Amino acid sequence: MTSDEHIHGGDPERELKRFGIDAREVLDFSVNVSPLGVPAEVKAIWNELWQEIGHYPSVDGQGVVRYYQERFGLDSTRVLAGNGSTEFIYLTPRALALRKVVVINPSFHDYTRASLAVGAELISVQLETEEGFGAPSFSVLEEALADADALFVGNPNNPTSTVFPRELLLELSATFPTKWLLVDEAFVQFLDQPEAITIVQQEPPPANILIFHSLTKFFALPGLRLGAVISHPDVISRLRPLKEPWSVNRVAEKVALKLIECVDYEKKLANLIRRERPRVFDKMKKIAGFQAFQPAANFLLARWTQTADLDDFLSFMLRSGIHFRDCRNFPGLEDNFFRMAIRQGEENDRVLSLMRSCSNHYL
Repeated sequence: MTSDEHIHGGDPERELKRFGIDAREVLDFSVNVSPLGVPAEVKAIWNELWQEIGHYPSVDGQGVVRYYQERFGLDSTRVLAGNGSTEFIYLTPRALALRKVVVINPSFHDYTRASLAVGAELISVQLETEEGFGAPSFSVLEEALADADALFVGNPNNPTSTVFPRELLLELSATFPTKWLLVDEAFVQFLDQPEAITIVQQEPPPANILIFHSLTKFFALPGLRLGAVISHPDVISRLRPLKEPWSVNRVAEKVALKLIECVDYEKKLANLIRRERPRVFDKMKKIAGFQAFQPAANFLLARWTQTADLDDFLSFMLRSGIHFRDCRNFPGLEDNFFRMAIRQGEENDRVLSLMRSCSNHYL
């Protein structure tokens, strides 16, 4: 297992090579994108989109801004569009000149990398295995933030699926009005009740909260890079001059406009995840050799306990055409943790069956 912290899911070829396994078709459970695939509304115009390549996009991604106006009722002054939400995870620490940042561990590595890139000192708040990676209390976060400029938090958190109650974040915002809350809501649309957690439509918008929002996960468009940062108009005005122009390409802009029409897709996906997430979790808990943790989003964190080496499990599954996210490069997850996406029912059943076979193999 490499120690490189900038490893992401979605690269089964790397793992096939690492294990010396011949190339084969792989069902990728390492990426947390919609199992429904690209929406039909986008597929319907795909043959027309090549014509857009010959035209410049808008300087500031107006097609993406329009999506947030129409879908969430946001004023355009509250939205800055970008090349996926990750663009803003890196822009924000630089634009706000952060010097000391609280980071939840384990969490998405780019919060740490973006903070270190501007020379910021890190304060770590560790989620505990014994507590099921539940959200820290207000007092824990209050103590950490008292000596910092900002808090980075994924809501829900990747890879633990931890949900931070909206009231908790709003209380922190009110308690520390001069400090920044940087909230990554890339997976919030996969929650059972996203409207109860998201701060995107909070009125009035808190002046010290920035929300990073992604369209690539929920609509299975990771190759296009679509996202935004949403905040108070004064904050967006502060970020806008520091953001590189032309970062949203013309095709992405046109696709964003079609996503406004994907109401049926959203309902179908929400129902699928709502049905499959508890079913997979309940069945997995009954398979020997695995410790599964309560999921809230469209992915599940688990630990392999049948042998001392996670590679035994990962290689068995990869030879069977299934790829998981090795989580041992996350601080606190070194002890055989892995992450799996929630996919279609038949795909999930296939994986659960193979997991039983793997467990039996190592009895």
